[in-house]
Amino acid sequence: MKLNKNYILYPVLVFVICYAAVANWSKGAELLNTFFAALSPFLAGAAIGYIVNIVMSAYEKLYDKLIKSPRLQKAKRPVTMILAYATFVLVVTLIFTIVLPDLIASLQSLLAIDPKDIQALINDVQHNKWVSRILAAFGTDKQLSSLISDYSRQILSQFLSVLTNVLASVTSIASALISIFVSIIFSMYVLANKEKLGYQFNLLVDTYLGRHAKKVHYLRDILHQRFHGFFVGQTLEAMILGSLTAVGMMLLGLPYAATIGILIAFTALIPVVGAYIGVTIGLILIMTQSFSQAIIFLIFIVLLQQFEGNVIYPRVVGGSIGLPSMWVLLAITLGGALAGIVGMLVAVPILASLYQIIKDHVYQKQAHNQRQGG
Repeated sequence: MKLNKNYILYPVLVFVICYAAVANWSKGAELLNTFFAALSPFLAGAAIGYIVNIVMSAYEKLYDKLIKSPRLQKAKRPVTMILAYATFVLVVTLIFTIVLPDLIASLQSLLAIDPKDIQALINDVQHNKWVSRILAAFGTDKQLSSLISDYSRQILSQFLSVLTNVLASVTSIASALISIFVSIIFSMYVLANKEKLGYQFNLLVDTYLGRHAKKVHYLRDILHQRFHGFFVGQTLEAMILGSLTAVGMMLLGLPYAATIGILIAFTALIPVVGAYIGVTIGLILIMTQSFSQAIIFLIFIVLLQQFEGNVIYPRVVGGSIGLPSMWVLLAITLGGALAGIVGMLVAVPILASLYQIIKDHVYQKQAHNQRQGG
């Protein structure tokens, strides 16, 4: 029997590759971490460019409708780019100028609370017969006081730890500002040359992937549709929810209406759970002014959330995500565990793209089987 040399060569080659990977695992991981750390500002710049391009494309369509002069058409790209970035700067400025003063005022209100008033409130609550029955089920007053004391020490310890980290991270903040600056500059370059970059990408795919190029273009189109639909639909829905919150709070005479409306709109960009984060912060802000107003706010938000979830969200967002609610919740959970808030935002359109690809493949298989069976 003649022994084929490939029977020996391939196992030896696989063994050598595995041994080299295991032996140099730490060095390889360190090299990859360094590579991705250096590349992260440019990846962030590409992401910023993609998001800004959504607004910029809208300005370009409006520019084409309003401006017919060929000479002025040459200025379309710089004009629409400036308008798009100015829109985001205006939004960020608006958030900081409205939200920050109210947050500072609420913190001052919390710091100005007299501990005697808190103790009097606790005594009134403890002497309530219904509260006494609940406390009897969970433990004595001493146990409750001990529990509150323990939580207070933990919160104070966490606060001091955060404050220490902030004070010790001046160099990190400077480095982050530099990275943000590089990302924004790179995003401007991407937007200024988006057609050229798109042509080069298609040329590379068609040249080197051959018959597989069609699959790559299909995957790119699916990702673009899901990400674009998600960002546009979710942003529009968040703006409507935030506006309704602010208007409703003004009509009810509740404090911090504009601030809480902006907070809820901003956090509502995260599907399903985002709005509840804004509601929690808003509830704490109002409680610094009035407990009864906080209850009214909570009732109003519950009713508004029902209206938004059953009427606004299906009509505004609709099928833009193309993902059932169960999978949206799964995507948010996994994305948050892997990459925090950014993971929550990215995981939904990624899973929606994967869902659409599997759905299309299943339909193709079923159609193929039906043709063969027929």
